[in-house]
Amino acid sequence: MGFYRDRLGLPLTARFEDFAFFDCGGVTLALSGDLARGTPQSGTAVEVVFGVRSVRAAYDELRVAGLEFVNAPRPVTDGAWAVNFNDPDGHLLSLYGNE
Repeated sequence: MGFYRDRLGLPLTARFEDFAFFDCGGVTLALSGDLARGTPQSGTAVEVVFGVRSVRAAYDELRVAGLEFVNAPRPVTDGAWAVNFNDPDGHLLSLYGNE
């Protein structure tokens, strides 16, 4: 929970048992430690992508906060950029938006 609240700056909107709910700009991200610990790893992959106005600006802000990135911001489609990082549990997260 601390990574998403303190490092990424997502507003924590509620807590219930082992669930934490975060406001992601109109979408709620719900995380459960008990669910993750009780579910065997499967062959599927999940990537959470956060839309931002400026990938470079968000990248610079999060690096100052101590976040380590997998790569540098890069163009991924015409006019759109992305950069990747992992949460403390190794889940792939991305920032996506304008340069």
